Amino acid sequence: MADTSVTTDQGRSEPDTRKDTNLRRELVREELLDNAALMFDEHGFDRVSMAMIARQVGLGRSAIYHYFASKDDILATLVEAEAMAPVGRIREIAGDDSRSTADRLMQVVRDGVVRRLSSGSRFVRLARLEAQIPDHMRKDYDKSRRAIYDEHVTLIEKGIARGEFRPTNSHVAAFGIIGMANWTSRWFRADGSLSAQEVADIIADLALASLRVPESTDERLGQLQARLNEVAGELSSLADSIGPAPTAKG
Repeated sequence: MADTSVTTDQGRSEPDTRKDTNLRRELVREELLDNAALMFDEHGFDRVSMAMIARQVGLGRSAIYHYFASKDDILATLVEAEAMAPVGRIREIAGDDSRSTADRLMQVVRDGVVRRLSSGSRFVRLARLEAQIPDHMRKDYDKSRRAIYDEHVTLIEKGIARGEFRPTNSHVAAFGIIGMANWTSRWFRADGSLSAQEVADIIADLALASLRVPESTDERLGQLQARLNEVAGELSSLADSIGPAPTAKG
């Protein structure tokens, strides 16, 4: 087990509580963000005070300022986590030229759905708060949303150009895929029969199925014939290994 002790100025070895302190701090921050998102949604951003948020989570009026400098700081953190941070991840996946375009788009959709469902109700609440986002944050928020849309369009157009996707309107397709992914946060239940990852896999599969080039009847028949030939070869090899059939005695 790793040594988590620290040495004091007096040379004594004592347990290192910094990790526990950081963990507790992060948990409190997350609770503050969840409750603030709920209160902003229910009461309106302008009507919620820092004291109200602190009271909701059982903190003293001044204690909340150890976590966030202001109400704007809380909202900026929500915007960063739910709208701006995902852009970097999408660009990382989209820029991986070692993978097919279809694989990259599937990963983008999967990651997006898991992120939305992992953030619980925050994503939905932030979407409803769009009109209340202050002007000095709104520009970056809109820019990040546009970047996510543009990356989807670019991947779809690359897939069409490479023959991986059928010709279609890339802008409508991008809106459709993003909308399908966004909607999962409104009906998903963490205690339901499907996990966030399983839902993400299904949505990604449906998204790619809507874009893939359909196989022709001749191609499907050719694949079936090839498989039948493989099976026939395997049966023939099995028969040879058994040996000749016994002859009937007269």
